[in-house]
Amino acid sequence: MFLAANGISGLRTAAIATTATAVLVLVWRLQARRQVRHAVVGALLATACAAAAAWTGQARGFFLVPMLMPAATTAACLLSLAADRPLAGLVTNKIVGGPPGWRSHRALHRFYAVSTVVIALLSFLSLAAQVALYHWSDVAMLGLLHILMGASWTAITALSTLLARRKIIRERATAEADNR
Repeated sequence: MFLAANGISGLRTAAIATTATAVLVLVWRLQARRQVRHAVVGALLATACAAAAAWTGQARGFFLVPMLMPAATTAACLLSLAADRPLAGLVTNKIVGGPPGWRSHRALHRFYAVSTVVIALLSFLSLAAQVALYHWSDVAMLGLLHILMGASWTAITALSTLLARRKIIRERATAEADNR
């Protein structure tokens, strides 16, 4: 919405159209009682992005708030690795039903550490690309990058969950074979 409205009528219209669309989606979700939490977060995020664009007086300001996500993800991954608690393990192990003591399983710990490093690298590369596009004031490419990153993160999450599940199944099979 922001990119289309900005291209047609400018920044002010884009900020208003984005905020209005976010509010309309929120109202629709509240009436339907479906995914209300996601709608609230989306409305707040869209409004914050529109406010950032209005505050900076530039369309590229819309992308300042979303740039915080890869920055925060990179930092969280690096901090979790420094604390020897890879973020991928903390999140994914619960989802795939891995063992509670996964940190003491060398192979699982290493798998989650490598996964966390990959996520940190991808997040950092995303941030670097966004900063470069922001610096060049390429609003259209920033918008495209955000769409592509959304699809990429969905794929990365699915792939890492699938690989973690396979790793846990192999670890269980190995443990059962050793116990025989």
